[in-house]
Order: sequence, then structure tokens, then C-alpha cells
Amino acid sequence: MKIKILDKAVIGNDLPFEKLSRFGEVVCYDSSLSLEIEDRVRDADVLIINKVKITEQVIKSAHSLKLICVFATGYDNVDIDAARRASVAVCNVPAYSTESVALFTLSTVLNLATHMKEYERYTSSGEYTESGRANCLYPVYHELKGKKWGVVGYGNIGKRVAEIATAFGVELLVNKRTPIAGVRCVDINTLCCESDIITLHLPLNSESKGIIGEEQISHMKNSVILVNEARGAVIDEAAVAKAVKSGRIGAFGSDVYSDEPFGESHPFYEIKDLDNVCLTPHAAWAAYESRLRCLNVICDNIEAFIAQKTLNRVDK
Repeated sequence: MKIKILDKAVIGNDLPFEKLSRFGEVVCYDSSLSLEIEDRVRDADVLIINKVKITEQVIKSAHSLKLICVFATGYDNVDIDAARRASVAVCNVPAYSTESVALFTLSTVLNLATHMKEYERYTSSGEYTESGRANCLYPVYHELKGKKWGVVGYGNIGKRVAEIATAFGVELLVNKRTPIAGVRCVDINTLCCESDIITLHLPLNSESKGIIGEEQISHMKNSVILVNEARGAVIDEAAVAKAVKSGRIGAFGSDVYSDEPFGESHPFYEIKDLDNVCLTPHAAWAAYESRLRCLNVICDNIEAFIAQKTLNRVDK
């Protein structure tokens, strides 16, 4: 069996990929350009990918392909219908990054809520030393206790973020497709209207695309902290950038973008250096423990497939 990893660099070179060698020959590529993919998959039995797009044409080019393992939970970069038609199995890795993304979400919110960027710069620039004052109290920041935290998407990550957030004494509001008991579930406009903090943790699909747009922003408080840890396209990025520049929202953080990496023409390029903006390079999922957990499940998926068992199949 020949296993090919098409974009090892975005997974991380520090993982014990030798775990895969028990299944057969392992060939690794740090990255794969679209023009290279068809040739590279031609003799592969198993593909392991993170960001690489597996189109119908790629699947047709892979004459020996039996299994695609997505090194992620989301699998929108794989043409699932084409895989089904070709009898190629597709597996993902659910719930592996919950703790990592929750950690990053809270870090981003706290960074923005406490103006940590400005305080750190004030000290590291030498201005604190030169001031002759024992402290600096500006910009003003506020406690989270008593604030309202809106969670959009209440899967594993959304629930974990909510659980941690409650330790700060916030009141939770949740927007999810099917309301549940035990939490206050509201529509998206109500959540936007009432929340002091909004974090997004929902998958990208036809219903969630652009769930935060100009209308929802118009309902938000001017002081709101908005953080996207879902997919770039769940928000109208141009509308959010405009709101940040105009002061319509208080602060914005994101780890995901419709184009990754985003270019100079992207709406966020103009706001990336602002003090009330915290943009990170799609790193929230990638604590070492999270990536190792993902690799271990990939091994489980391959082992189950060889044994003709069904584990984490998304093509069924």
C-alpha cells in the first residue's frame, strides 16, 4: 500500500509520521501545487490531506486510490460525490481540536478585552520606563463578569468555549439550528443585539455562509468584541472590515479567512495592524496535542478501512 501526504508542512513536521509506515510505503510532500496533484496521486492507495483540494479530476487521475484521509474535521475541500462515484472512501477526524480551538478563542477574546497589545507595546517601547509613573490605566478595560457572551454554533467547540467562558461570570446566549434545553437559545439578530462578546464556531454550509453581515452588524453594540474561529466565509469580511474602520464594532479577531493566506487585496489587509484587531494564521486547531491526536485517529481510520470496518466515514 502506498500512502501519500500531500501537504505535510501545514500539518507540521514535528509529528511522528513513522506511525503510518506499518500500513505501507509513506511518501511525503511539504506542499502540492494544483498542477502537481494529479501526477502525485496517480499511484497512491491512500491520500492524507489537510488543505489540498481533491476534485473530481484528481480522483479520476488516481487509478489506485481507495481512501482519502482528511487531516481535519471539515472536508469541504473534497468532492464527496465524486469520491462516492469512484468508490473511494473518505474519512475525517471529528472533535480532535476542541481544546486547542477553545484555548485560542479565549486567548483572542482576552487579548482584545484587556487591550493587551497596547499595554505590552507601552511597556516594551520604553514609554513605561520613561513615564516615571508606576502604572498606566489607558486604554480602559472592563471585567467580563456580568457581560453577555454570544456563541454562534454549539457543537463540541462552541460548548467548550461556553463552559470556559462561564468561569468569568458571563451570561451565555447561544445560536444554533435546533434549540436545546439548559441554555438560552436565540435567533442571530437577538444574539447580535444583546451580546458584548460574540464568538463563531459553526461549520460552513449554505445556511451559515455570511451569517454575520451588514444587517447583523447593524444590531451589534459599538463596544462588541467579535471573534471568528469557524470559517472565513461565515462572515461578510468586507462588511466586518468596514465596521472595524468606522468604529461600528469595538474589536475583532479572526483565525480563519475566505482566502488563506489572505492577500493585499483582502479586506482585512487594511485593518491587520489596528490595536483593536487580532488576526492569527489559522493556527487555533494546531496545538501539538491536537495534531498528535489527529494523526492517531488517522491511523485508526486506515486500520479500520483495511479491516473493512466503518470509522469516521463521511462518504456514507
